[in-house]
Amino acid sequence: MSLAVEQLLAGYRASGREFTAAGVRSFALDAGAPDAEPVVCVHGVPASSYLYRKVVAAVAHRGLRGIAVDLPGLGYAERPADFDYTWTGLGRWLLAAVDALELERFHLVVHDIGGPIRVRSRRSTA
Repeated sequence: MSLAVEQLLAGYRASGREFTAAGVRSFALDAGAPDAEPVVCVHGVPASSYLYRKVVAAVAHRGLRGIAVDLPGLGYAERPADFDYTWTGLGRWLLAAVDALELERFHLVVHDIGGPIRVRSRRSTA
Protein backbone atom coordinates (compact mmCIF):
# COMPACT_ATOMS: atom_id res chain seq x y z
CA MET A 1 0.00 0.00 0.00
CA SER A 2 1.38 3.42 -0.89
CA LEU A 3 2.17 6.03 1.74
CA ALA A 4 -0.53 8.32 0.31
CA VAL A 5 -3.21 5.62 0.69
CA GLU A 6 -2.00 4.79 4.21
CA GLN A 7 -2.22 8.47 5.19
CA LEU A 8 -5.68 8.79 3.65
CA LEU A 9 -6.97 5.74 5.55
CA ALA A 10 -5.34 6.84 8.81
CA GLY A 11 -6.99 10.25 8.50
CA TYR A 12 -10.34 8.66 7.75
CA ARG A 13 -10.13 6.33 10.73
CA ALA A 14 -9.15 9.22 13.01
CA SER A 15 -12.26 11.14 11.88
CA GLY A 16 -14.62 8.46 13.24
CA ARG A 17 -15.01 6.36 16.33
CA GLU A 18 -15.29 2.75 17.39
CA PHE A 19 -18.39 1.33 19.06
CA THR A 20 -19.63 -2.12 19.98
CA ALA A 21 -23.02 -3.51 18.96
CA ALA A 22 -24.24 -7.04 19.67
CA GLY A 23 -20.72 -7.96 20.79
CA VAL A 24 -19.11 -6.84 17.51
CA ARG A 25 -16.64 -3.95 17.51
CA SER A 26 -17.33 -1.61 14.61
CA PHE A 27 -16.57 1.87 13.28
CA ALA A 28 -18.79 4.88 12.66
CA LEU A 29 -18.10 8.08 10.83
CA ASP A 30 -20.14 10.61 12.81
CA ALA A 31 -20.34 14.31 11.87
CA GLY A 32 -22.59 17.13 12.99
CA ALA A 33 -23.96 18.23 16.34
CA PRO A 34 -24.67 15.28 18.68
CA ASP A 35 -28.19 16.60 19.32
CA ALA A 36 -29.01 17.22 15.62
CA GLU A 37 -31.50 15.06 13.73
CA PRO A 38 -29.55 11.91 12.74
CA VAL A 39 -29.21 10.37 9.28
CA VAL A 40 -27.79 6.82 9.42
CA CYS A 41 -26.11 5.46 6.28
CA VAL A 42 -25.74 1.71 5.66
CA HIS A 43 -23.37 0.56 2.92
CA GLY A 44 -23.45 -2.51 0.71
CA VAL A 45 -20.90 -5.17 -0.29
CA PRO A 46 -18.04 -4.82 -0.94
CA ALA A 47 -17.96 -1.40 0.69
CA SER A 48 -17.64 0.38 4.01
CA SER A 49 -18.64 3.60 5.74
CA TYR A 50 -16.00 5.29 3.56
CA LEU A 51 -18.56 5.14 0.72
CA TYR A 52 -20.65 7.73 2.58
CA ARG A 53 -17.89 10.13 3.69
CA LYS A 54 -19.08 12.95 1.39
CA VAL A 55 -22.75 12.30 2.20
CA VAL A 56 -22.03 12.46 5.94
CA ALA A 57 -20.15 15.74 5.49
CA ALA A 58 -22.95 17.23 3.35
CA VAL A 59 -25.62 16.14 5.85
CA ALA A 60 -23.66 17.73 8.72
CA HIS A 61 -23.15 20.91 6.68
CA ARG A 62 -26.95 21.19 6.41
CA GLY A 63 -27.42 21.07 10.18
CA LEU A 64 -28.16 17.36 10.57
CA ARG A 65 -26.01 14.61 12.09
CA GLY A 66 -24.53 12.23 9.53
CA ILE A 67 -23.56 8.74 10.67
CA ALA A 68 -22.15 5.94 8.50
CA VAL A 69 -21.48 2.57 10.13
CA ASP A 70 -19.32 -0.35 9.05
CA LEU A 71 -21.29 -3.59 8.86
CA PRO A 72 -19.76 -6.66 10.54
CA GLY A 73 -17.07 -8.17 8.35
CA LEU A 74 -16.48 -4.99 6.34
CA GLY A 75 -14.49 -1.78 6.69
CA TYR A 76 -13.03 -1.38 10.18
CA ALA A 77 -15.59 -3.73 11.77
CA GLU A 78 -14.62 -7.03 13.32
CA ARG A 79 -15.19 -10.19 11.28
CA PRO A 80 -16.32 -12.79 13.83
CA ALA A 81 -16.53 -16.31 12.41
CA ASP A 82 -19.61 -17.12 14.50
CA PHE A 83 -21.63 -14.02 13.51
CA ASP A 84 -25.01 -14.51 11.76
CA TYR A 85 -24.34 -12.83 8.39
CA THR A 86 -27.90 -13.44 7.10
CA TRP A 87 -30.22 -10.50 6.36
CA THR A 88 -31.96 -11.18 9.67
CA GLY A 89 -28.68 -11.32 11.61
CA LEU A 90 -27.42 -8.11 10.02
CA GLY A 91 -30.81 -6.49 10.67
CA ARG A 92 -30.56 -7.41 14.36
CA TRP A 93 -27.04 -6.01 14.40
CA LEU A 94 -28.26 -2.73 12.83
CA LEU A 95 -30.87 -2.38 15.59
CA ALA A 96 -28.14 -2.99 18.19
CA ALA A 97 -25.91 -0.45 16.44
CA VAL A 98 -28.47 2.35 16.58
CA ASP A 99 -29.05 1.49 20.24
CA ALA A 100 -25.28 1.59 20.90
CA LEU A 101 -25.15 4.98 19.16
CA GLU A 102 -28.05 6.08 21.41
CA LEU A 103 -30.38 6.95 18.54
CA GLU A 104 -34.12 6.80 19.08
CA ARG A 105 -35.40 8.34 15.84
CA PHE A 106 -33.38 8.70 12.66
CA HIS A 107 -33.50 8.79 8.89
CA LEU A 108 -31.99 5.80 7.12
CA VAL A 109 -30.05 5.89 3.85
CA VAL A 110 -29.24 2.46 2.39
CA HIS A 111 -27.34 1.09 -0.59
CA ASP A 112 -27.10 -2.41 -2.05
CA ILE A 113 -27.51 -5.00 0.77
CA GLY A 114 -28.37 -2.15 3.12
CA GLY A 115 -31.89 -2.42 1.64
CA PRO A 116 -32.72 -5.95 2.79
CA ILE A 117 -30.91 -5.32 6.08
CA ARG A 118 -33.13 -2.30 6.65
CA VAL A 119 -36.23 -4.33 5.85
CA ARG A 120 -35.17 -7.07 8.27
CA SER A 121 -34.39 -4.58 11.03
CA ARG A 122 -37.81 -2.99 10.56
CA ARG A 123 -39.59 -6.34 10.61
CA SER A 124 -37.71 -7.27 13.76
CA THR A 125 -39.34 -4.35 15.58
CA ALA A 126 -42.89 -4.98 14.33
